[in-house]
Amino acid sequence: MRKSFGVIASILLCFCLISGTIGLPSAQARSSVSAIDWNAELQHVDGFGGSGAFHKAGSIMRLPEPVRTKILDMIFSQEKGIGITIVRNMVGDGGTWGSKEYDGPTDTIEPEPGVFVWDDPEWETKKNNFDKYQIWFMNEAKKRGVTTFMSTVWSPPAWMKTNNSVLGKGNGKLKPEHYQDFADYLAEYVLGYKKHFDLDISYISIANEPGLAPNYSGCVWTPEEMNLFIRDYLGPTFKARNVPAKIVMPEDMSFSEEYALPALNDPVTVNYIDVVAAHAYGIGTDVPAFPVSAEKGKTIWQTEYMNQGAERQTYENNTITDALRYANLIGNMFDITGISAYFWWWPAANNGADGSDLIRLANDGSNQAIKPTENGLFRVFKRYYAFGNYSRFVRPGYVMIGAEKHPVDDVMITAYKDPNTGNFAIVAINNSTAKRKITFELNHFPDRVKEVVPYRTSPNENLKKLDYVKVSGNSFTVDLRGSSVTTFIPKAFELPALEDMKDVFSTYEAEENDGQSKGLVTHKDDAGKSHLANVRNGDYIKYGNVNFADGSANGTVEKRQILSMNAHVASLHGGTIEVRLDDPEDGKVVGTMTVPTLNDPGRWVTVSTMIDTNPEDGAYGFHDMYLVFKGKSKEQLFYVDAFTFGDGIESP
Repeated sequence: MRKSFGVIASILLCFCLISGTIGLPSAQARSSVSAIDWNAELQHVDGFGGSGAFHKAGSIMRLPEPVRTKILDMIFSQEKGIGITIVRNMVGDGGTWGSKEYDGPTDTIEPEPGVFVWDDPEWETKKNNFDKYQIWFMNEAKKRGVTTFMSTVWSPPAWMKTNNSVLGKGNGKLKPEHYQDFADYLAEYVLGYKKHFDLDISYISIANEPGLAPNYSGCVWTPEEMNLFIRDYLGPTFKARNVPAKIVMPEDMSFSEEYALPALNDPVTVNYIDVVAAHAYGIGTDVPAFPVSAEKGKTIWQTEYMNQGAERQTYENNTITDALRYANLIGNMFDITGISAYFWWWPAANNGADGSDLIRLANDGSNQAIKPTENGLFRVFKRYYAFGNYSRFVRPGYVMIGAEKHPVDDVMITAYKDPNTGNFAIVAINNSTAKRKITFELNHFPDRVKEVVPYRTSPNENLKKLDYVKVSGNSFTVDLRGSSVTTFIPKAFELPALEDMKDVFSTYEAEENDGQSKGLVTHKDDAGKSHLANVRNGDYIKYGNVNFADGSANGTVEKRQILSMNAHVASLHGGTIEVRLDDPEDGKVVGTMTVPTLNDPGRWVTVSTMIDTNPEDGAYGFHDMYLVFKGKSKEQLFYVDAFTFGDGIESP
């Protein structure tokens, strides 16, 4: 048996998580207070976004039904998913990425000077294939209520650039003699997409990461060049031609306003800029302010981020640890930076590693650079649900309002309201592994709120809708579960529970199951941690609708279809734990954990097994999962605390 330090650390972290419950306070408990003031209005909210750029919308479009509709609903539907409200597109440049044989070029509206695609006499027969993935994606978003579309330029067409290529190589720049051509190009893009596709492009960003010269589509700009282009060309052109799209800049790779300062400090340019946007790559725990943008009254967006780099492609970076990281980052950006919108990179896509997506579309194992092939399976990471703790409830048109952010050091509170309806959302993050009792005071709220509805993401819950919490005297008190993100909204505006879809990135608390044998009882240890006791031969617990996807805990190539399972137990007479699929007696056994005889109920140990993930009858796709307990003794076999998955304890 070979265990890595990372796997052991992950297991220890999962098993040390202490569960709390939402409920009313006990007489002995003392709560900390977060006062939330309805009248303390801060910035407006534009929404939460994601992209289908680089043909990644095609990953979803190629899916068979009903999976395709399910994924689209999970992305865009507020009722059935996390309700993303902004789509970020790529302005096609005519260049290629990946394989010409499969994906072809990113379509440009002006393939050569002065020639637009819709001037072609055969345009009506050709337009259905023009930019087909992104246009399909936008239309599917529209069906689910999305009205905000942002389009970003990675590169102008090659003929406009110094290197005659859409790639960033050689520090390719826009030629000064083509500044007006490029301004007209962007105006035509917005007006043409409305005329020919009935799509309203709400925002145009002139450059993606302008300080970078990548080996894919890109264009290098200095801050001074961006200022000049917007001031003397793009701004006047949009004004003269009544282009309705708002101007976004600079979308620098680093989360800073530095690249925008020349434009913001120019008395002419500043009036053309609507949104100051930046990406968050390289950001740590310190979130910066954008003081000049705020002083100038500009809207601020974070428009791209993901888990980038080999060190971020691990199993641990798809669990609650990662979810809490992003929940804190989003809350801090709203509070400290004053953002109005937060974007993930690809909400769902077929990729070579897990870090790019909220939902990873599994593939058939072929060379995805040559021909991406989705197999209809998908992996949902914990960050999807934590992102949804904001995006599903904090909607366009909301306003952030003042709240006591840290009633205790390891808890963060932010709050948002709909000034038109009286709806609101309070997002509470508990970074401690122990529960925290918090009282929320609702000051100056317009109507007397009688009950709130909590929706919680925790180690073993995925945006789970919980029981109502009563509000008394304009306040309510709850125990925030350890390592959790909980969103509270008024009962009058409650949303339905999401489908109970489990995954291999969660902790499975033994006592919080979907069904169990008679006779099993819940006990608590001296620290108040719950576990199942009275386990005897033949007993079992059930977890329904577990998504094993392609049987991988870690999506990287070297870890493909490797899955292990761990149980945290205290042994009496010992025995085994069988992992069965779909039936406790006749279901396929895909793993067996041996619990040694220790006769020591106070000694907790971890036992493990590799899981059979073969596509025919193994842990592959969706299954009900049964943990069946076996042993020779008629007495109690062991206590069971929790189960976790991992990316391998031995060579498969």
